[in-house]
Amino acid sequence: MSRSFDVIVVGNGVLANATARALTLQESGLRVAVVGPGARPRAATVAAGAMLGCFGEVTTTLLKTDIGRTKVDLAYQATRLWPDWVEGLNAGLAPEDRVSIRKGTYVINNNMSGVIEDANYAAIRQTLAKYEEPYEEVDPGHIPGLDPADDCRPQRALFIPNEGTVDSGALLRAYTASAQRDERITLVDDTVTALKLEGSALVGVTTASGATLSAGKVVLAAGVDTQAVLDQHPDLARRIPRVFPGGGCSIVLESEVAAPAGVIRTPNRAFACGLHAVHRGDKRVYVGATNHVVSRPFEKPVANNVLFLLECALDQLNRAYAYHSTQMVAMHAGNRPVPIDGCPIIGDTSLQGLFIVTGTYRDGLHLSPLIAQDLARRMFGKPVRHERLFQLFKPERRPLAMRTREEAVEDAVLHYAAVGYEHGMNIPRVGWHRTFARMYRNVANSIYDALESEHVMPPEFLPMIDNDREKWIPFFREYLRGLTQA
Repeated sequence: MSRSFDVIVVGNGVLANATARALTLQESGLRVAVVGPGARPRAATVAAGAMLGCFGEVTTTLLKTDIGRTKVDLAYQATRLWPDWVEGLNAGLAPEDRVSIRKGTYVINNNMSGVIEDANYAAIRQTLAKYEEPYEEVDPGHIPGLDPADDCRPQRALFIPNEGTVDSGALLRAYTASAQRDERITLVDDTVTALKLEGSALVGVTTASGATLSAGKVVLAAGVDTQAVLDQHPDLARRIPRVFPGGGCSIVLESEVAAPAGVIRTPNRAFACGLHAVHRGDKRVYVGATNHVVSRPFEKPVANNVLFLLECALDQLNRAYAYHSTQMVAMHAGNRPVPIDGCPIIGDTSLQGLFIVTGTYRDGLHLSPLIAQDLARRMFGKPVRHERLFQLFKPERRPLAMRTREEAVEDAVLHYAAVGYEHGMNIPRVGWHRTFARMYRNVANSIYDALESEHVMPPEFLPMIDNDREKWIPFFREYLRGLTQA
């Protein structure tokens, strides 16, 4: 079976759907296929808290480099696009299919993860001041929906009125409903397995069902599954930073306790985006999320991740969740696409007609209106609003440097200690905090030594490598050596 389109978008998460919508808005006569399994077994979106904001994600690391500051600025610009983007998406939908933005984010500093949380809280305040973004310091004891255990009380908090959230599930349903009403968009419940080439020309894709879909332009926007497609084309894949799953889990609780009005979150910590509670209904709260760079995507919730989130919810968010009236109504697993340099992979490739949108890590949903609209313009030769996006994060590149090795090691020590503290680690107060830091500093240095590369991989990769050095040291050493020789 063969069908023809003008553009094929590989993937059916938020970035893929946003790209399809932006394409039809940009070029009214386009026929666009959005190809992905309806169940989305490995997608990031299904497990996402869908926080819409750049300031809550700011870290000290981001502010140190031009790359990091560019990421912050793009996120800031994306925040401003969301109201109009949602209004346009809703315009053609029935009331029950529409999505809404809930504004208001509380950032709490409860110091449950060591000093890294304090540093990132300060970085958030610094960036709010730089952008002259409205915010206010608030009494953490008066945040609606927050009632932690006595020994988990935050000592300070701030409120950002213009940051908020959407319901990720509702957003996906809105995109689906919009596409079903648009005769230019075809939803294909299938999995793309490879690009289809005739000689050196891109002519479409092949799928797991044996179908061939033809198009002169293809957008790979399948999150972590993008790598599986690229692996079928090694000459191209070796020029693009490799993408790994950032596996994570989230839960939804239903309780007699009033849900937060918008978002309550900590700064980023413990190799993750911090603990966060997000409104999912008057009596429902989303709690997330965990993050582990892994070799294979999470397809189902992981027991120890779910246990950890429950403990965090009961201790750090609201002790009333311990009552028998609280039920866990959903558990989700998802996979963020994490490149080996931690930076997005956005834009056109040397294979004419092929475009890639992946590697957005924790920022894909938030950045989706910005990326989708600029990519649609670029694909058809129109001026883009954020040229830096395509210059800095072009797919075919050497891995970018976000840290020196020394900075990466120190970040790894702080994040690893934060993991320990969040899991109840209690270090004897006889200088063992120095011993712990020295021990993990030695672990991190030994990994970077063994990799024998000038490229400094993000600290998030170190636990995976350390857990199976026999497998990963040779793998990454060879991979990184290949980049040097390319």
